[in-house]
Amino acid sequence: MAEDSENKADFEPRDADKTAAPSMPVWKDDDDDVEDDLGGSAVTSEPDWVAKRRRELLETDGKGELDASSALTGKLAKVKPSSRTSGVRFRIDRQGDSRFNISVDGGIAQVGFDQGCSVLAVLGRRSKSVLLYEVDRHRSEGKYFRLKGEMSSPATSGEAVSSFAFSDEGKSMLLVTNRKNVMKYDMNQNSTLRISSLTNPRTESRYSRVHTPPASDDEAASVFALSCSDHGGVLLCDARSNAIIHHFQMNAVSVGVGFHYRAGVVITADKDANIYEWDLATGRCVHKFKDDHSLHLTSFAISPGAHEEFSRHAFVAAGSQMGFLNLFPLLPGAAEGDEERSCIKRALLKSYGNLSTPITSIAADDSGKFIAYGSEHKKNALRIIHNPSGCVVGNWPTENVGIGRVTDMAFASRFSTLAVGNRAGRVQFFRILTS
Repeated sequence: MAEDSENKADFEPRDADKTAAPSMPVWKDDDDDVEDDLGGSAVTSEPDWVAKRRRELLETDGKGELDASSALTGKLAKVKPSSRTSGVRFRIDRQGDSRFNISVDGGIAQVGFDQGCSVLAVLGRRSKSVLLYEVDRHRSEGKYFRLKGEMSSPATSGEAVSSFAFSDEGKSMLLVTNRKNVMKYDMNQNSTLRISSLTNPRTESRYSRVHTPPASDDEAASVFALSCSDHGGVLLCDARSNAIIHHFQMNAVSVGVGFHYRAGVVITADKDANIYEWDLATGRCVHKFKDDHSLHLTSFAISPGAHEEFSRHAFVAAGSQMGFLNLFPLLPGAAEGDEERSCIKRALLKSYGNLSTPITSIAADDSGKFIAYGSEHKKNALRIIHNPSGCVVGNWPTENVGIGRVTDMAFASRFSTLAVGNRAGRVQFFRILTS
């Protein structure tokens, strides 16, 4: 027991030393001893930048003092607006027609108008079939864009369609299927003809897209091009005989093909940001350069306009994987006998970084006034450029427009209307009011 009491005493706390020195502060400044007693009131010292900003505001407003309510917040926090406006502003109205709302299960893969803007074609992403709608041209020239009704669709014998393009000034359509076949649909006779004279290169598994020149492009009106899916091949074909004229070979997979409106060349681009110029007659690559502002391209288009009054706004548009749209000036053509002059100025005209995801679709109207570009990787990722001013339309789209994930676009230039297809399977129409 005595031993237990002794152990217990060892564990009992000892009394604190009454004579221990008082605790010292961890940190002590030199001026702590001379610090004034503020009596509970806070003192706020103004930094130099605050005083400078206050003087600038006083000089700008022409006043001798600021009121008490805005002494520390108010005008000091209000930044003076810039004299340069952000972008241009246009009124863009949604065009609705409850009788012919276009909705396709599985999403929209491609939309397009014929050369006269009298027929709208819609390709379903999952259904792999083409739907045709007649445009009410009389009503659409008025206040609102309207569709008249659905037309007979091309019969492809069960083959899945991967791309289409209008040809013969809108009298026929070219269809590319996933079975390496190309078909021609006569819209007047409602008949489909398989083009058997075209053979896919052995190095390519299938055709990815078909391209046709603008209707008014006399230099290239009798040809069309087929992009291959694997190794960057592009086939130039004769629209009359349906025979392959030239086989263009690029360094990487094709992202787009365009026909120059006057110079008689085909302009192509590949995934590795290389842009090529091919001579229509000889099939020779006359020029090639790399877009140094992009690492990888995801879309490509050239100005479709053939009007001389808008030729100074002609462009080559390259959409990058980082969401930038780069524009290069497109010249009317090389001088007679000058083989070294390119139709494209390699100096960048302008780069637009308004999107943060890869650009998947580019569209331009025939007049050359507007360029639309979008990305299906993000909702409402669509922007419109006013080409003459070089500015992006700043007041559209708004958050409540509800465009969705844009998969493809097409301009009906005759009616100043943009058709937008999205991943949800809807096609929406927006009219740009310029006057």
